[in-house]
Amino acid sequence: MEAYPVVVNGSVAGFIRTFGDYVELVKSGSRDHYLWWGERGFYVRAKSPFYNIVYEDAFIPRVEHRENLLRERVLQAVDRLRDALTGKLVMADLSGGKDSTAQLIILSKLREFVDFRLVAVYVHVPYLEPLENIDYAEATAEKLGVEFYYTEANRRMMEFYLLREGLPRRGVRWCTYLKTRALRETRKKLGADFEAKGDRMLESGKRMGKLQALAKSSGFIQGRTLNLVYDFSALDTAWIVKEHGLIHPHYRSGIPRVSCRFCPYRGLYELEAAKWQEVEDMGLVEHSAMLMYRRYYSGVTTWDMFWELSLWRFQPTLARMRVGELKSIDYSRYITIDKVKAMFRSMWE
Repeated sequence: MEAYPVVVNGSVAGFIRTFGDYVELVKSGSRDHYLWWGERGFYVRAKSPFYNIVYEDAFIPRVEHRENLLRERVLQAVDRLRDALTGKLVMADLSGGKDSTAQLIILSKLREFVDFRLVAVYVHVPYLEPLENIDYAEATAEKLGVEFYYTEANRRMMEFYLLREGLPRRGVRWCTYLKTRALRETRKKLGADFEAKGDRMLESGKRMGKLQALAKSSGFIQGRTLNLVYDFSALDTAWIVKEHGLIHPHYRSGIPRVSCRFCPYRGLYELEAAKWQEVEDMGLVEHSAMLMYRRYYSGVTTWDMFWELSLWRFQPTLARMRVGELKSIDYSRYITIDKVKAMFRSMWE
């Protein structure tokens, strides 16, 4: 998982990232880990079985500013994609996050040299995703002069799964299936020739493996999927987005990713920092969580602890291990949520 630079007075002073429920700080060769609870992260004295299960290797990205990156990528795309894209329809997946936004910027510039139709497609995830994401995605497309198409994951099926399965868990992320299905149906409805996805290699080991073939070919197309940012760092896409005044407000709030409010792959710090985000039916979400608790977790811990630690994200065995982590931390040494928010925000200021 990629670490984000912490910028102090214009210079990179270290790096920060989340994995599982930990916040990792990298500075001067040292790595400190803090387990999150409420508005604080408490220092981890030693690695535990839970830590080892959720740990992902850190990618420390380059931090130099690539001055002409946007122009260079557009010209590379002109050279490699002119014949493939001329007269075609490109459907660009748009979440409003830095990667999909940076790719939409590149595609909008590419239209100045190559004649193709570009449609930005936003898929809303009912009940789980913040409502403000809808307006921000549409405003982004409008500012770039790109046609915008709104759709959403099947609302009836979302409610069905929430009541039958409970909230999405790691390894049981049924919401992704419904979102992907909506994208697939939209692509067919639009008759898109290519779908542009803003996935980057440095985001995770899994993404690295999937995108290596694209890197080896030095191209931007795999089958009918287009990707113009796969080899960028988080700082690369952030610079492009900042230059165009399209920073998602969640980044300014100290949240490292634009995602669903109740994404099971959000760490506890992210969930705490995003508590202010509104979803359309909080009562349904809590009811779904209560059903999960009664079926699978009542023997693990109390309801209050289950909800406070968002244990719905984990399978019951891992949830039990997560509760046990509270005994292995140093409560006298901690980092506050305001300090962590400031570190994540620093890349955008």
